[in-house]
Amino acid sequence: MEFIMRREMDLNETDFQAMQHLMKQRSMSPGELAKLLHLTAAATTTVIDRLARKGHITRTPHPTDRRRLLISPSEQSERAAMEKLMPMIMDVDNKVRSYDDGEQAVIVDFLGSVVASMSSRVEDLKNGHAPSPATEQNDSRKV
Repeated sequence: MEFIMRREMDLNETDFQAMQHLMKQRSMSPGELAKLLHLTAAATTTVIDRLARKGHITRTPHPTDRRRLLISPSEQSERAAMEKLMPMIMDVDNKVRSYDDGEQAVIVDFLGSVVASMSSRVEDLKNGHAPSPATEQNDSRKV
């Protein structure tokens, strides 16, 4: 889905990641975007310029600091993305609604544990803790 969305929006991977952050946060400074993308200020400026040229973002003055700008997704870009995503969102929503409360609770519990496991693994990898596959396999047998 991500590959198709990138192609439809005419974005490379970094620009797509920037748009994901902007759509989630609604608006942010270039510096905040740089931190989220793990890019230098110069590289982030290049990303912002590309997104602006393609009509994906708007730049507005910061409401309290005249020296700063805020970057936001353009209405046109958000609308186009939602038009592509909404059918899938509605399909998933309809499927979830077909389960009773107990079944939904099991699904939420399962997905919550998957997210927690993934988040824990990401933190381990960020902190340089990457056990070998054999260690992981032994750990999973203890469970």
